[in-house]
Amino acid sequence: MDRHQTRWQSLWLGGMVLAGLSAVVSGAALADPISGKDAMAMMFAPQGAEVEMQPVDGLTPENAALLGQVVKDYAYYAAVAIVPDADLLKSEATMLVANHHSAEAAAAAALEGCNKANTTATPCVVAAIVRPEKWEPRALQLSVEGTVALQNDYGKRGERAMATSPQTGYFEIAQGPGAQQKALQGCADKGASDCQVVVADAE
Repeated sequence: MDRHQTRWQSLWLGGMVLAGLSAVVSGAALADPISGKDAMAMMFAPQGAEVEMQPVDGLTPENAALLGQVVKDYAYYAAVAIVPDADLLKSEATMLVANHHSAEAAAAAALEGCNKANTTATPCVVAAIVRPEKWEPRALQLSVEGTVALQNDYGKRGERAMATSPQTGYFEIAQGPGAQQKALQGCADKGASDCQVVVADAE
């Protein structure tokens, strides 16, 4: 698998299916690409994340603690959605997604997957969010894989660009003449329809 592509992840915990799905992301988008130098300064450390548990009626302290343990090691940005009155360990509607470019995208993806698998009348809710340690809003946010790729593979000379998909978490880095178009095409070839160039340098 291309290392620039976020991985579709799954984890079985009893009957719990945790899977990556695409989603619609909310929040401000960059009006224009920023330089690699500026993008690097906005990145959070790839290691380390914090779990923010959401208030959910009907979620027992024991199950809340279990969810916190499950999601704490998942790559940011991640989220888990559940059916509040279902058996957490047996419900296939319990969904966790990881490696998105924002908490909003991860939450929307988790809800989408949970609602698709939900066979009850109770709507799904987001129970936990995973963000980088010491998170704060920034103009550019990337998944763990996107952050590592930007740091290791973007380069320091020549024409280069990075395109991302807010909905899916996919991304692509390209170098050389036409780098922006190449990055957009590479991102789209992974199955995303919302790719945009977020980082670009002419030299």
